[in-house]
Amino acid sequence: MHGDSGPAGAQPEENEAIELYYDDFAPHYVPGWRSLEHYGPLVADFLLRTVTPECRVLDVGCGPGHLTRNLAPDVSVTGIDLSPRMLEVASAARPGGRYEQHDFHDPLPGSWERFDVVVAVGCLEFCRDLTATLRNLAAACAPGARLLVGVVEDRAVRAPGRSRRAFSDDGLPGVDMHCYDATAQLDAVTAAGLSPWSYRFVPAWRHDEYSYVVQYGLWELRKDPPGQ
Repeated sequence: MHGDSGPAGAQPEENEAIELYYDDFAPHYVPGWRSLEHYGPLVADFLLRTVTPECRVLDVGCGPGHLTRNLAPDVSVTGIDLSPRMLEVASAARPGGRYEQHDFHDPLPGSWERFDVVVAVGCLEFCRDLTATLRNLAAACAPGARLLVGVVEDRAVRAPGRSRRAFSDDGLPGVDMHCYDATAQLDAVTAAGLSPWSYRFVPAWRHDEYSYVVQYGLWELRKDPPGQ
């Protein structure tokens, strides 16, 4: 575990490793993950409060689409992920959705629709640059959009800003989990031009390999309309 406040550039080899790691267990992800994750009910509550008929939802790091697959058929769901096999599973579960391989460190295509609701939970463990990623998401939002963002926050680290720890020596050797303290999270939210509506420090998922519970700074955010 170590502090790291420097910038983070594109790392295609790391992305490829993450892609292969999640490809490997895409068909079996949902049953196994249910026993480990804690954030599912929080995401479900957010979606219940924010998703309206015919709105446009962006599911960031969508995996097999388990968080948004059961939204009403008239809701437009777009999911992005690094893993092609995860996207295949998501598409099979919600044939009317749009699922694209995309790295959240990169801007979303300008030709895509603007989104009313964004969920980025269970994926920012691999976020090397939180400010740039939130700017990308903000740019993809319609005015008044609501966002739910979960950022790994490790309060055991004394170094301010961003820190890193190994994600998995068994499955992803050499790939880090990126953590941000609450101040760094708020700075990234503000720099992205988003308005914070709420923040909670919550248990996210149990890391069985290292026997600890990963914690999130869980933010509800809004992209304010111009002039507000």
